[in-house]
Amino acid sequence: MRAVIPAPHVIQWSEADPPQPQHGEVLLEPLAIGVCGSDLHVYEGQHPFVRYPVFPGHEVAARVVEVGSGVDPAWRGALVALEPALTCGQCVPCRSGRYNICERLRVMGFQAPGALAERFVSPVQNLHRLPQGFDIELGAMVEPLAVAVHAVALTPVQGKRVAVLGAGTIGLLVAQVAKAYGAAQVVVVDLLEARRRAAEGLGLAAKAPDAAKYEVIFECVGNERALEAAIQGAHKGGTVVVVGVYGRPTTLSAGLVQDWELTLKGSLMYTFSDFQEAIRLLAQQRVLAQPLVTHRFALNEVQPAFAAALGRDKALKVLLLA
Repeated sequence: MRAVIPAPHVIQWSEADPPQPQHGEVLLEPLAIGVCGSDLHVYEGQHPFVRYPVFPGHEVAARVVEVGSGVDPAWRGALVALEPALTCGQCVPCRSGRYNICERLRVMGFQAPGALAERFVSPVQNLHRLPQGFDIELGAMVEPLAVAVHAVALTPVQGKRVAVLGAGTIGLLVAQVAKAYGAAQVVVVDLLEARRRAAEGLGLAAKAPDAAKYEVIFECVGNERALEAAIQGAHKGGTVVVVGVYGRPTTLSAGLVQDWELTLKGSLMYTFSDFQEAIRLLAQQRVLAQPLVTHRFALNEVQPAFAAALGRDKALKVLLLA
């Protein structure tokens, strides 16, 4: 059995042939799977880079239950976090180490079958061993934290005044990483009071949108208003990092980008080192992810889990647990 989104606003379990690991692959049992904003974009028909049916599940902690040919048997039984990017290894970005922007990128859970199933397969090279005693729920938070690590690593934040627009899971993780990396000030900006309170509960400053200016702004919402607010809120010579996923084309104040000499950067996913850094930050409690988990469901409760995640005023991270 595996979960499928056959069309917008529908998610259900479907029968599937038992997966078999091929050469270089392993068979995994999912233990914890997160539902994220990109999953909701697929569910709501707003993700620009998928075709239905979609088989979700990319924020994953799992156990290796079997190995295919060419895989070290020592992987059997390992607890791992999944790096879901499937890349060609041959294009210019891949050969330069930036395989997160592979020209033929596919992502498990979006363009390739994901982990929300009784069993799933993955290339062994996409696995990251979790340290002994690592909380399995935190294992499912490694992937979103790697997104945050990659975004913050794109521009220097040490000693800078930093704003994070959007206090969802990614925004709260980005803010914590920026703080851990020495930003002079980190402010989380969100319209919803409940989300501002969540930020404050993590020891972060939080406020509603205003006219303050910052040297670095991370846009973690994914809509045109937030992008415009990020540009308007940047100091001259500042940097705006676009982390949010956009479901439709947008307009922006290009005149300000030019006149203020702003740097506008996109941030997509992560690479191997970002995953390793995410595991380190969690293991050393430099970033707190457990407080972000607001809802827990059994693995087969995909419909109530997605319904809960759609309640963005109440839900941060929704987990499905085996």
